[in-house]
Amino acid sequence: MSSFNDSDVQKLREELLNKHEGTSVEDFFKGEEVETRYGTCYRINNHTSLKLNKIKPDKAKKRIAHDLKLLSGIGESRERTLNKDGYMTIGDLVEHPRFGESASHLIEVVEECDASKLSECIACRYPKSHPLMLCSSCFHETENLVFMDIETMGLKDVPLILIGVAEMSGNDVEVNQYLLRNLREENAAIEGFLSHLHKDSVFVTFNGQTFDVPYIKNRMYYYGIKQNMTRDHLDLMHFSRRAWSHELPNCQLQTLEKYLFGMERHGDVPSSKVPSFYKTYLETGNIGPLVPIVEHNREDVVTLVKLLSRLYDEVEV
Repeated sequence: MSSFNDSDVQKLREELLNKHEGTSVEDFFKGEEVETRYGTCYRINNHTSLKLNKIKPDKAKKRIAHDLKLLSGIGESRERTLNKDGYMTIGDLVEHPRFGESASHLIEVVEECDASKLSECIACRYPKSHPLMLCSSCFHETENLVFMDIETMGLKDVPLILIGVAEMSGNDVEVNQYLLRNLREENAAIEGFLSHLHKDSVFVTFNGQTFDVPYIKNRMYYYGIKQNMTRDHLDLMHFSRRAWSHELPNCQLQTLEKYLFGMERHGDVPSSKVPSFYKTYLETGNIGPLVPIVEHNREDVVTLVKLLSRLYDEVEV
């Protein structure tokens, strides 16, 4: 859909308006009203079956332990020299006169399997898109991963339209979407989303460090909603660029879907047209323009699960 021109988009809008005339949000989406301290919000629930192929913890530990460059003062040249002297792993360096103390500390962190501490150590030496960051993330419990994506009325200081969140239990992916039937429901929808977070939650997004999470924080501030949103965060856009930018036309989410999973969306609304489609819904009361927005968001969060699984497969361990 990203290649659609304005006439294609207008044709889609008109088709949706004609198809869904007279249908209510509640009748079509089969969601439920959820009471929050800020009022009622509307939640759409779906399930899909997917397996997340995580890196095995023992293999992740081995990969991390073999990178001597995680220690301050060791670059590629010194690592080669140390390898020649028989120091092949960080564990081999625990008795080293210069690197022993830092090696012992890092080994302790690795053995604790504390993903947060481990990612902090790796981030001191490597970019956050480095494969070792994916290795460290495998120590998070799968149930703590919060795959999320938002749709908005614009790029800044305007209301959210929809917040989608996917969570896993075994091979079941549960998607909950908090849809604003009207703009008065925004603070309640935010509260609905926040109900999915706990102290061990980990955000999994696509450009969410720059857009989604700061956007939600801004809207929380607007409404005076006080809750700590600081969490570990896997932004798959950066990992994807590192892994595939040299072989794909670009690393937009739908391009990754096409080339990695053979998926092509049909009847999708371009992200740039989401605000316009939502405004048409508000002005007409016709849910037609909402339909592709909700489906677009649902597919985005499900694709995040597939993408993280594929990124784990790409890591050499």
